[in-house]
Amino acid sequence: MNANPATLSERRKTLLVVGLGVSGRAACRWGLRQGYRVHGTDAATQEALREALAPLEKEGAAFSLGEHRLQDFLEADLIVVSPGVPLNLPALEAARRTGVEIIGELEWAWRYCRAPVAAVTGTNGKTTTTELIGAFLKEGGMRAFVGGNLGTPLCHWLAETGNAPSEGAVDWCVLEVSSFQLDTASTFAPTIGVVLNVTPDHLDRYPDFDAYAASKFSMFRESPGVPQTAVLNGDDPVCRTWAEGLKARVLFFSRSDPEAAASVAEGRLLISLPDQPKKTFDLSRWALKGVHNLENLMAASLVASLCGVDPDAVQRTIDSFRPSAHRMEWIATVNGVRFVNDSKGTNVGAVAKALESCEAPVVLLMGGRAKGTDFRSLGPLCREKVRFLVAFGEAGPQVAADLSPFVETVTVENLDQAFREALRRARPGDTVLLSPGCASFDQYANYAERGEHFRQLVEGLKD
Repeated sequence: MNANPATLSERRKTLLVVGLGVSGRAACRWGLRQGYRVHGTDAATQEALREALAPLEKEGAAFSLGEHRLQDFLEADLIVVSPGVPLNLPALEAARRTGVEIIGELEWAWRYCRAPVAAVTGTNGKTTTTELIGAFLKEGGMRAFVGGNLGTPLCHWLAETGNAPSEGAVDWCVLEVSSFQLDTASTFAPTIGVVLNVTPDHLDRYPDFDAYAASKFSMFRESPGVPQTAVLNGDDPVCRTWAEGLKARVLFFSRSDPEAAASVAEGRLLISLPDQPKKTFDLSRWALKGVHNLENLMAASLVASLCGVDPDAVQRTIDSFRPSAHRMEWIATVNGVRFVNDSKGTNVGAVAKALESCEAPVVLLMGGRAKGTDFRSLGPLCREKVRFLVAFGEAGPQVAADLSPFVETVTVENLDQAFREALRRARPGDTVLLSPGCASFDQYANYAERGEHFRQLVEGLKD
């Protein structure tokens, strides 16, 4: 819970929102509710954003589209930056020199949020874990807002529930948070913070891996009135290293350490908290495949226990929870070939976890827009699991160059061509897996659009 919510005396007159995607539009809406004069800016054209911005224009917001005008930045009293906006924009640098405060939507919303927050970050598994925590809380009869980076921004929830949500409006806010959001959060300090894993990603944005890791752990900070608990992956070496310097209470979940606060053994999940009786849960009806989903489950169950969810509610959720779309989502089996959509797998670590979850042989579809990472670390796993690799999109040539020493590979331009090639190569018993290991922005608006395209291609086989 934020112990120092923003007050009327702290509100600024002119708000500039940079980047008008879902997060930016939510910040605009909250600014209007707070009485700001709201101005938004985006490099996208008016034609591309007209429909999405129309409701905000009716409420009085103004917009500069197609370019970022320096004057807008210099006239602002507060600048809220959307997660995908580069922080080294020349106009932002100029505004920074004037002393104007520059923060992100997460940070701004946090300053007004009266509910305790459980925040989930990590390179992979954030969305599944966030949704699972929300499912545990709701099954346990608690009121929970579930959002953040996975869909509904916290600013949107604030705008919908009123200017100053009362104590008890919800029992918990459960938020997926990305490193980009944490980069612009100077006071954000959730009551419970979860770090699932830290592997190389977004190295096109960070100077090195250490800077990326530091971003993930920046939410653990001394904050008056907000005692923190850090729920960390005890099997992740980066988490183990960072745990040593944290002032928060640290609880580990682990597949290898039976003494961890959350562990698994012989088809059962064990929760061992110092101030609570030990709890045991049956995993025979747990539907999500892969060791990474066991890690997600351990983390989420540990958070649920910390929040006071009844053990029976935890067991019911374990038995009934199903994964979201685009995350190791089985689409169909056609002529003996399984088709799995893992479009959310946008980095090397995610591809590795996807392959570990699949039984060989796999026809793997990888590609999109590279994020500064090296694909060669996937080589041994590809040699073990992948019978054929189809590389597509901007990163296709790099994917092929890095992995062709390990697996037979072909390069094509787009997902349509990749799908046709996969059909040509797949045999009964194979799994055709879309796990791109790259961002989608070379050819799609987001990973969901890419995943829906894949789903349509598979559905077309049934006609």
